[in-house]
Amino acid sequence: MISTRILAGTVVLACGLAFTAVQAQAKDTDYRFELAGKPQSSAGKDIVQVRLLHVADGKPVPDAVIFESKTDMGPAGMDTMTAPVKALPAKGGVYRFEVDPGMAGTWALHLAAKVQGEPDTVRGTLNVDLVK
Repeated sequence: MISTRILAGTVVLACGLAFTAVQAQAKDTDYRFELAGKPQSSAGKDIVQVRLLHVADGKPVPDAVIFESKTDMGPAGMDTMTAPVKALPAKGGVYRFEVDPGMAGTWALHLAAKVQGEPDTVRGTLNVDLVK
């Protein structure tokens, strides 16, 4: 009977510690992407500059790994229209992308990143006005 109580107490304690550990981890909503200025146009392509910010303190995250970047014209009701995106080297915490839009308009830039020490993937979408 005592061993059953000890076992039950141990299980309750372990569950409580596990819950606390999960609560201590950051979520992907702790980060957000934002435009870093207006897109620059060059030879029919647009250079879009983006920052990844830690929401709690507003500081940029300079060492994230952005592993997915896609564009579409979803904001204009044409989400099947896509454009090629090429990641360029980051500079000072600003991530840069070269977009070759098929036409001028508002494009959605979809990004996915991994932040060191965080278990969740950070995802975000930015609406960007691009020119051809």
